Amino acid sequence: MEQNNLLLLALKQIFELSAIPCNKYRFVSAELGFVRSMRGVLEISEQIFAFGQPYRLTEGRVLFMHAGCIRVRANLIELTLKPHQLIVASPGTILQVIEISKDCELEMFAFTNGLMEGWQKEVLLQTFLQGRLYVQLDLPEKEEKRIATFFDLLWDIVHDKPFPRDMVRSLISALFHQINIYRMREISEESGRLTRQEEVFNRFLSLVNKYAIHERSVVFYADRLYLTPRYLSTLIKQTSGRTVMDWVNEAVVQEAKLLLRHSDKLVYQIADELNFPNASFFCKYFRRLTGKTPHEYRHGK
Repeated sequence: MEQNNLLLLALKQIFELSAIPCNKYRFVSAELGFVRSMRGVLEISEQIFAFGQPYRLTEGRVLFMHAGCIRVRANLIELTLKPHQLIVASPGTILQVIEISKDCELEMFAFTNGLMEGWQKEVLLQTFLQGRLYVQLDLPEKEEKRIATFFDLLWDIVHDKPFPRDMVRSLISALFHQINIYRMREISEESGRLTRQEEVFNRFLSLVNKYAIHERSVVFYADRLYLTPRYLSTLIKQTSGRTVMDWVNEAVVQEAKLLLRHSDKLVYQIADELNFPNASFFCKYFRRLTGKTPHEYRHGK
């Protein structure tokens, strides 16, 4: 796969690949994709993504882990997806697949924002579609069985002819309502376990993922968190072992890499989009943090 050909990880691209038909492992349409088994991923993985390469999800994903594990980096954070977990990642999530274990088994579906257009949306679903959600839930046995029922029913009805659009939308909405119940329960339990520092750190990372492209000062993030810059710097260093600017720079570089590899924009256009004063400043910044010039990175040198 030539990396420069893949702009985003999108259903539209997968749907348009004639070599990726629907079968007993996967269903693909212009509005919804469903992987029923890990085999449905492995058969097409080389055609749609490369390990270690960051991609921006055009559509979000709802992933149900059954066995094995997957190591990913989602919005700067390295995570391990494990059995009995449900993962919800919004459109716009920056995702790198680092490693998939040989015994991995999962189910996953993705859908476009357009599929849910005009449909009354549950609050969590609305947050998801607006690109502000990453959830990783550990499911107790009873809850896992209920989620499995949703996945079974969705897999069954997407094959109806004609495509039962309203039934699919109703089921997705109901699933997100159920996920929100589990999520709020976990948040309530977790709030009693997290330290004050960990809570601030999580809020800080959310702000970095949202604003780093345009805001790169410690003062900005400190103000948003109602802290002094000095206190925020100390807290982030103690909690993560990294500085505020380490996290901000990583977010900016990740966005720059996506634009360099997966767009035909010129370097000066990327510099402008990332809020640098000029292309020269951006090139020096990128080389200092990656050891390569933007040109070298774009062409894989």
